[in-house]
Amino acid sequence: IVVDPGHGAHDPGAIGVSGTREKDVVLDAALKLRDALQSRGIYDVALTRTDDTFVPLEDRVRFARAHNADLFISVHADSNPNQEARGASVYTLSEHGADRAQNLMSSQNWDLDLGDAPRRGVVGDILVDLAQRETTNRSAQFAETVIPQLGQVAPLLSSTHRNAGFFVLLAPDVPAVLIETGFLSNAADERRLAGEAERERVAGAIASAVDGYFGNPRVYVASA
Repeated sequence: IVVDPGHGAHDPGAIGVSGTREKDVVLDAALKLRDALQSRGIYDVALTRTDDTFVPLEDRVRFARAHNADLFISVHADSNPNQEARGASVYTLSEHGADRAQNLMSSQNWDLDLGDAPRRGVVGDILVDLAQRETTNRSAQFAETVIPQLGQVAPLLSSTHRNAGFFVLLAPDVPAVLIETGFLSNAADERRLAGEAERERVAGAIASAVDGYFGNPRVYVASA
């Protein structure tokens, strides 16, 4: 499992109404998630960053693929001009993002393991598409598993499961989600995310979802 704390160093991410920085709260939440998962004794967990450093988006994806990750969890906090907006949400890859991923496969050297099948031509294209759809469906499965767990420890944004073409979701062979833990632009969410105990609860909720995901054979179909 690869856990990806967003932003870092010169890129603070969202800034809260009281000055809380996204890069700080998500790093701490990611470290707590790592500790919670490792305490189970059954997961191999790696972080894309463990301190206040900046990791380019393509390196985050490359890191996950190099570790043959079975799941990639990118942890973020949101911001919105509407300061009433609050609650956690979970993003998986959109159809537009899937098209973007296929276009990036060559430029990013994303070589898929297709066994003895040809990499080029109609057969190769079909197998790549099938592999990517399986990855997208597994991402959706984890999203639907983590949402109710997050709902037990934090408010949820309406239409909680969302789709986007974020770069960190583009790996065609690594199930991936981007979790927005709340809105730093909302005073209540900022107070929640600024509290160490609350970040611990969020990390625990995500860890419980990981347990459910790997113990649950159901497959959810990703929404368009």
